[in-house]
Order: sequence, then structure tokens, then C-alpha cells
Amino acid sequence: MARTIELFGWFVFNVAIPLVAPLALLPLAKLPYFFRKQSHGIVLRAIEGGQLLWAAIPMSAAACYLLAMTLDEATLNRQYMWMGIATHVFLIVFAAVLVLLGAMEASCAGTRPRNRPNWVLRVSIGLTIVSAGAYFGVYAEFVQPFVHPSAY
Repeated sequence: MARTIELFGWFVFNVAIPLVAPLALLPLAKLPYFFRKQSHGIVLRAIEGGQLLWAAIPMSAAACYLLAMTLDEATLNRQYMWMGIATHVFLIVFAAVLVLLGAMEASCAGTRPRNRPNWVLRVSIGLTIVSAGAYFGVYAEFVQPFVHPSAY
């Protein structure tokens, strides 16, 4: 039970808050009367150009750091840890490329037809979920057993 509570706390402070806190404050823009009309759809506008990836990049970098930090202590899982590092490096590069493409797409958003789906938004949400899940998985599977070896 203590391990579950610790994992939940780690998840909240390292994954949930960095992803949700910036988006959770955006609806407060509707409070001032003079901004109420312009704030319609503000959450979607805030992430439609791939801005959510700015949270995914440091999460993947932190996962690389956690894996590299515990790599010397691992004896059985070294190959999986190297695969995890390679995966997170790939996620960092892929997210950086998507941020570039999202910025380019946003610059010509005025000319983009409204009925065309925003692929940058969809891919950025998916990649952010993958990055957050992999970051949590790295901590729960590889790092936490070395931090608290008596947990088992």
C-alpha cells in the first residue's frame, strides 16, 4: 500500500501537475467580463499548435536522467534501461520536430481550411500521453526499486 501511495504521489507531482496545471488555469480567462467572448475555445487554441509537447520534452529528458542515474546499480535490466533511454531520446527528437511543424502550421493557420483536421494537435496529444506514461513506467519499474529496495 505504501508503494502505491508513493507512486501516486510521484505521478501527481512529476506528470499530472506539469501537464494539467497550465491548462487548468486557462478557463479563468472567462471570469473578466470584457474577455469572456474572446476566451471561447481558449484551451483548444492553447494546445492546437503542439504546445503540449513543451511538457513532454522535459518529461522524456527526466526519464533519460533517471535511467542513466540507476544504470550502474542495475544488473538484470540494463538492456531494457538502454532501450528506455533510446526510446525517450527518440521521443525528445520527435517532439521537437513536431513543435517546429506545429509552429509552421500555426503561422499559416489563417489560410488553413477550418474543416481540415489538425494533425499536429492529435499527434501532440498522443505523443504527450506516451511520454508521460513511459516516464511513469521508467520510475515505477526501474528507478523506484533502487530507491527503496526494501519495498519488495
